[in-house]
Amino acid sequence: MRPRLLVVDDEARQMEALCRTLTPEGYDVTGVSSPHEALTALREQPFDVLLTDLMMPGMDGLALMAAALEIDPDLVAIMMTGQGTVTSAVDAMKIGALDYILKPFNLTAIRPVLARAVDVRRLRLDNIRLREAVSLYEVSNAIARSLDSNTVLARVADAAMDQSRAHDVGVYVTHGGAELRLVVSRGHDVATLPPFLSKEEALAPVAPAGAAPSVWRQPIAMVVNGRLVGAILCRVATPERPLATGRLKALGLLAGTAATALEASMLLEHLRRSNDDLRKFAWAASHDLQEPLREIAVHTQLLERKYGAADAESSALARSAADSARRILRLVQELRTFVEAGHTAGDGAATADGNAALDRALGDLHGAIADTRAGIERGPLPVVRMRERDLAEVFRRLLDNAIKFRQPGRTPHIEIGATQDDGHWVLSVGDAGIGIDPRDHAQIFELFQRVNRREDYDGIGMGLPVCRRLVEAYGGRVWVESRVGEGARFFVSLPPG
Repeated sequence: MRPRLLVVDDEARQMEALCRTLTPEGYDVTGVSSPHEALTALREQPFDVLLTDLMMPGMDGLALMAAALEIDPDLVAIMMTGQGTVTSAVDAMKIGALDYILKPFNLTAIRPVLARAVDVRRLRLDNIRLREAVSLYEVSNAIARSLDSNTVLARVADAAMDQSRAHDVGVYVTHGGAELRLVVSRGHDVATLPPFLSKEEALAPVAPAGAAPSVWRQPIAMVVNGRLVGAILCRVATPERPLATGRLKALGLLAGTAATALEASMLLEHLRRSNDDLRKFAWAASHDLQEPLREIAVHTQLLERKYGAADAESSALARSAADSARRILRLVQELRTFVEAGHTAGDGAATADGNAALDRALGDLHGAIADTRAGIERGPLPVVRMRERDLAEVFRRLLDNAIKFRQPGRTPHIEIGATQDDGHWVLSVGDAGIGIDPRDHAQIFELFQRVNRREDYDGIGMGLPVCRRLVEAYGGRVWVESRVGEGARFFVSLPPG
């Protein structure tokens, strides 16, 4: 692209002669004969270099240069002057001009000055693009990592203000209707930003707000998968011209990142609300269901005792009803435990001594261990990032399964240990029980999934799902290695405490 020069000289013949001289040198030259025409041209389009006469009526070159640099701070200015005003030209250099050219013009002298001016302009623009790219990358990463929609919107507004150099910036989001609502604003006169934008306005190209280009409004749409989720509105007041193409591209990238992050944060917030609603429902349902289920179980037991001796069939029916009521009651209680397990990791700094947690679990299972004469072989356990009661609950459920799913006619033998792997502690609970088909390894960690008949092994399929939910709440994971008839070893990976 040819460098763009703006030549300003109130002597029209000199201005035209200079334009004719410089055009064959590879420049795109625009010439005007008054400072006011020059400022109008600068507002309408970008230029690389300003060559202005120093002495002009109405507004001299110094005042023009100051006004031009307000419009484009990266513009390179060169003063044109006669011998008698060299001192003034030097003064101009002190306040921002790159160099000066003496009249009458000598092409040999002009060439190196212009070449240096174009190089300086390119370096300035390259530095701007580099700074903006680094800034945009850092901001985009910060926005993409944000999980809160208010944080995303605030960072988008700050970044848009920095990238656009606009006077005012507003961030708008859709809110169910045909309009977008202003949610965050930055700038000097944010009261002038409209409180709402139509979807057509958000998607419209840049246009002046009014008959004269005194205020420019540039909307940048935030779109995800073809769906409008918001918009960034930049308001640029005189004497600035509309946003440059490079800034629009940077804002477009920012809008794309912001749209994705905003969509993700809103989905996450919706999921959190749904989880809270589910937790409240499970709590209320379990509370409301437990009492009538207890009454059913108690009353059917009373019926069995009262009429069992006289009517064996009625006794069997009452016993079956009582067992079903107790099973439903246990199911409701376990469902409540499962829902609560997902909200258990409130204290991210909580730690647990694995040995103390295992002691608690073994104490809870003292009766079952004694009844089955289970052999427990344990090694030293580390401190991990988890509350002790939650780790004890994981151990209790894994040990309970190891005792329950033992080989028929054999005494359970259970091994508990720990190893380190990739910065995490991996706790293990192994047994010599009936084992698990590898095809069922994933299934057993899902809700209500059983791989054995209820007639053979009691249970409702909630023990391992609760373990998984508890462990994942602390950033860990749980898995199993097993084959049918060869026992099973469960692994729990957790961050160190």
